[in-house]
Amino acid sequence: MKVDRALVLHVAKLSSLSLSDDEADRFARELGSIVEHVATLDALDTREVPPTAHVQLDRMPLRTDEARPCLSHEDALAQAPGHDEAGFTVPTFVED
Repeated sequence: MKVDRALVLHVAKLSSLSLSDDEADRFARELGSIVEHVATLDALDTREVPPTAHVQLDRMPLRTDEARPCLSHEDALAQAPGHDEAGFTVPTFVED
């Protein structure tokens, strides 16, 4: 996958971000380098490497899952900039 300026500007538009020409060029170079590095890693033969879900699982501190008091619905919405009876409201950010 080639990361070029057009792709960066497309993703910026989807994310509602404004980028200068210099930023768009810089991000295209930086993201292109990341994609190239991932492609290099993808080329490695890992068939003999056992899969690991969690490294050093025996050392991870675990606690029991227990219910605790939390905010009421009204308290959670009290300082929200936008809300109604159902919950938080957010502005639309993807336009047709």
